[in-house]
Amino acid sequence: MRRIATFSICSVKRLLTLAAFVSLCFVGVSQAQTQAPKPPAANQSNAPTAMGEIPAAVIAQLQLSPDQKVKLDAAHDARRIMWSANRKSRLAEYTGLTELLNKNAFDPREAVALRKKTRAAMDARIDAVQEKWLLFWDVLNDGQRKVLVAYMREQHIKQGTASQARGSARAAADAEPERGAKDPGRTR
Repeated sequence: MRRIATFSICSVKRLLTLAAFVSLCFVGVSQAQTQAPKPPAANQSNAPTAMGEIPAAVIAQLQLSPDQKVKLDAAHDARRIMWSANRKSRLAEYTGLTELLNKNAFDPREAVALRKKTRAAMDARIDAVQEKWLLFWDVLNDGQRKVLVAYMREQHIKQGTASQARGSARAAADAEPERGAKDPGRTR
């Protein structure tokens, strides 16, 4: 009987640890997205002015018509509104999870349902923003599309390289405890 009780307590501790970790991840992501966008550099580099925005240098290369500029601005505005709403959704989910964890009888199904509800709202907002970007894409000519695709390709490569570097750093960090365990002279 003692073994079952120990297992249940360990399971509850792991569940609470997981819930706390998930909550911290949401707070970290929302804090990262609340940073104020940086103004475009004077030299108009190819660095995005804010996450998800096309840099001023690329926009200058596109030579947008007034109608195209309106559609681009609408897409950028929709993205900003979406991120703000998503941040509020994540904070509401954190608050809801806190309330669930403070109840005497925690039910993980309620936490899963809360996450699904938040995810569905966020997915709907993402779909709406994608529609705005497709409207912008549809008014571009072939030359403008080539410029934009070249920029997207450049960003894709940068993100892939950064992701690979993070993966290598994680693998090295994960291997560190193994090296320590094999080295009897190492102290922790």
